[in-house]
Amino acid sequence: AGGSLLPGVAKSQLLKHVASIAPRGVYTTGKGSSGVGLTAAITKDVTTGELALEGGALVLADRGICAIDEFDKMDEGDRTAIHEVMEQQTVSVAKAGIVATLNARAAVLAAANPLYGRYNRRKSLSENINLPNSLLSRFDLMFLILDVADVDKDMALARHVTYVHQNEGVDSDNNNTTEQSDAVPIEEDDDEGMGFDSHNAQKEEESPPTLSSNLLREYISRARKHQPVVPPDVAPYIVEAYVNLRSDGNPGKNKNGDQTVMTARQLLSILRLSQALARLRFSDYVAREDVNEAIRLTHMSKSSLLDEQNGPNANGLDSNKRKWGGEDVTSRIFNIIKDYSTASRSERIEMRLCEAMVIRKGFTEQQLHECLEEYSNLGILQVNATRTQVEFINQ
Repeated sequence: AGGSLLPGVAKSQLLKHVASIAPRGVYTTGKGSSGVGLTAAITKDVTTGELALEGGALVLADRGICAIDEFDKMDEGDRTAIHEVMEQQTVSVAKAGIVATLNARAAVLAAANPLYGRYNRRKSLSENINLPNSLLSRFDLMFLILDVADVDKDMALARHVTYVHQNEGVDSDNNNTTEQSDAVPIEEDDDEGMGFDSHNAQKEEESPPTLSSNLLREYISRARKHQPVVPPDVAPYIVEAYVNLRSDGNPGKNKNGDQTVMTARQLLSILRLSQALARLRFSDYVAREDVNEAIRLTHMSKSSLLDEQNGPNANGLDSNKRKWGGEDVTSRIFNIIKDYSTASRSERIEMRLCEAMVIRKGFTEQQLHECLEEYSNLGILQVNATRTQVEFINQ
């Protein structure tokens, strides 16, 4: 996965946290990494004079994740060393008489800043972050994270930062004092303790329960032991979905470049994402729900690059009023169902089929139900009592 992020959205903290949570994670920066530092280097032993082959960051992250920060700051010659790793999952070395192929089966999580510190939506992604399309097409997912002004989020962030700096070292000092002497009067710190407890209680009420790093690391380790396969009944479904996505992805409709066009690499991305989702369920088989979710993630990745108001509640808009490619989500979902009804020459469509079509386009079931409710109130379509079929009303 890759991301083009604006400065000041904590991308370095995100990458460092992911590298620390992963059972095997390597963190590096683009400016401080060379081509041999990422792949492999030939070193000479001072004592014996023999040549040795040492693996770089991508080789050390085999069966793990390699987080590369400041991806756009890398030199062009060093960046080309990643092409083989992201495509073949290997590193080929032919230096100083040593010819070898090293495994680099690592997931690459990269973060880059746009040129001049601001993302220009009138230009393509490769023009914004100065990366070639040949490299961008190797990423399974690409998300654009903007620093949008939001009063509630800005206030919550500012309060958290000021609280951390205000109480830095207070908890450790209190713990040390308690360990040294058990006769410390509680009344002296009563007000401060109540202040800390009220803040923690308010924080617990507002935020969901968090999981420890050790629990997440153990969960990931157990999930990676499963190797899901595509069953025979799901394979035709993936082929049909890819063909439909391929026919819908007309390059002439995209003004922002061709890095979002559906290609065979995206088919492999959908398969990898489907297998990863199956691992999360500790399953050895890929289900149709995994394929639908993988296609939805692919669509959301593309929409974040094309749509200015794509995020949840972007600019204060509700989920059913968000703009998507020039029209709101409700109209987009209705057009998907209407087009299928016209193509199949049937006024009645199974609800199961509607959910599959909508999810594959990157929408959610909640947005589908909101669309059906709105157009049912308008008298354009109706849903039966058991909510298994959708029927258009002839007017």
